[in-house]
Amino acid sequence: MTDLNLQLFHWINLSPQAPGVLLWLARVASTVLPSALVVGVLSLLLVPDRAWRRLVLLTLLAMLLAALVSRGLSSAWPVPRPFAQGLGHQWLAHKPTPSFPSSHASVAFAFGFALWRLVPHRLGRWVPLGLALLVGWSRLALDLHFPLDVLAGVAVGALSWVLAHTLLARIARRRAAVGAPVPLRRS
Repeated sequence: MTDLNLQLFHWINLSPQAPGVLLWLARVASTVLPSALVVGVLSLLLVPDRAWRRLVLLTLLAMLLAALVSRGLSSAWPVPRPFAQGLGHQWLAHKPTPSFPSSHASVAFAFGFALWRLVPHRLGRWVPLGLALLVGWSRLALDLHFPLDVLAGVAVGALSWVLAHTLLARIARRRAAVGAPVPLRRS
């Protein structure tokens, strides 16, 4: 483990002197926000516009790929969590499963990158990435991950978005080649 990784962890992990509102925010961001993101994206499937639903499916596929890839990497490289190594202050009960990469960050950043491309308003594009960043921060603040775990989650999320986009684009090209209707793309 690098010194920088450990220094950043100790800087971000909430101490017993941290304001209660930060602890509350971190707990909500780790326990409620990830489920809310999934439910929010699933609810967008009710929008009748086919092009919009295609983009929502892209987001869901990216999130699913991120979850699968992060689980696979955790199995391949089982890094102990900070609390399992006696580091930091643990603020949320968690099993001592492998830490690398952060599945929460992977899925949240897949969501963030996918919706960054979908949201038409320039300023609004940053909201999904801000929510993903909040999830990533919470995992460090609560003593559940190291900074490199979350950074790897960012990379897994980005890669998952690229893979989902490539896969759906390939399917759309095949459908177009056989004459099936292809939903319009949003730019």
